[in-house]
Amino acid sequence: MDDTPLRPVSPVTMQVLNGLIESQTKLRDAAEKRWSFARESLFNLARLVAADWLEERQHKKGGLEVVRIEELSQVVFDRVAALYSAHIQPDAEQMRKAFARIEVLHQDVEKFSLLANGYKRELDNANLEITRLKTQAEIKKSKPASTESSSAISKSASAAQPQSDPTPEGQAAPIVPIWFREWTLSTGFERQSFVVHLIGDTGISLRPEILKLFTEKFSTDETSGAFSYVVTRLVEMGFINAADTAGGLKGRPAKTIWLTNLGESVYVLLSGKQPLKSEFEDIRPAHSTDAHAVLILKACSMLEANGYEILSKGKITLNLPDGRVTYPDILAVSQTTRKEIYIEVERDAGKGDTDARERKWQNAFDSGPDCLFVIGENGSLQKRLIQEIFHALASEARLERADLYMTNLDVLKTGQRHPDGSIWVFQKHKK
Repeated sequence: MDDTPLRPVSPVTMQVLNGLIESQTKLRDAAEKRWSFARESLFNLARLVAADWLEERQHKKGGLEVVRIEELSQVVFDRVAALYSAHIQPDAEQMRKAFARIEVLHQDVEKFSLLANGYKRELDNANLEITRLKTQAEIKKSKPASTESSSAISKSASAAQPQSDPTPEGQAAPIVPIWFREWTLSTGFERQSFVVHLIGDTGISLRPEILKLFTEKFSTDETSGAFSYVVTRLVEMGFINAADTAGGLKGRPAKTIWLTNLGESVYVLLSGKQPLKSEFEDIRPAHSTDAHAVLILKACSMLEANGYEILSKGKITLNLPDGRVTYPDILAVSQTTRKEIYIEVERDAGKGDTDARERKWQNAFDSGPDCLFVIGENGSLQKRLIQEIFHALASEARLERADLYMTNLDVLKTGQRHPDGSIWVFQKHKK
């Protein structure tokens, strides 16, 4: 054994060694991070293309922690190769499996839709109970109303909700807050409660339509200002919101009206049920602008007044050959012929890219049985649309086999009709 005493390491040497150790440690840590990232990325890819394989391995001894990176890489490679092969040339078996999977998904959609409807009813009941408890808590903080006031309130409440079901035997009647009782005794209660009822019962949101029903109910003139006063008061009380939206006929802004959160609570107190969703708020996400959504609501009202049933207001996506899609603004059915038709609704505004407009009309035409229905905002726009559509349908001889039906809201308001009696004032039939 060598008895030579060990020489002490110099500070410089120790510094060099420590620096090397620190560098190697950093390199090791960086390598481990890169390896962990790569392994996690590979697992994420496997979850997309080999979820069944991962599920099977997870239940084996050791779970996914013992899966070797080489084995995982091979599985991912094989699955990606198979998917690529199927993408290039899908065989009959793969198509059969795909259609079977689609059918299962459709069944799942139906099942979850039923569940969602059930949960919606439970939510509505819960909201009613919350409203009742809140109003009960508020009334407990206030002084009891006099017998005379209670009698008057009872009469007003009965007049405000003629269609409400009587309170079931053994169930306490809902307690209303002081501000609600004071409102029921106010001079404007009858007209104001009518508007709240109307919006909550129907979901109607276009001011002209609400104005028409209001004037019919109270025998007032549309220009008298009575309706405007009611709307102003309801806005001041926080029961409704009223907003101007671009896109009205002949440059006039179209106003939309909907219940606020407080207004929805008022409707619950009046009717004992949840209000319908505002029709404008319901279809707005399906359209590019507020103005287009409002115009579609106007077109739907005009169609309903002329014997059409509205099945959809812009919530449909139609898949066409070659990966093309089209989004009809309205799906309606004639109450006389029971024929379903897709309808495009056009605003008198800038139309943008010409090529995109051509593709729009070609796709819209290809979605129907060689026919196209269009409603424009006014007559001048209709004339421009005729030229635009004729040019677009000239491609692939579409125009020769096309049935084209067009009208506009201005001409319908004046009562004009086609010689055949229909609302489609311009018609072009296939040769």
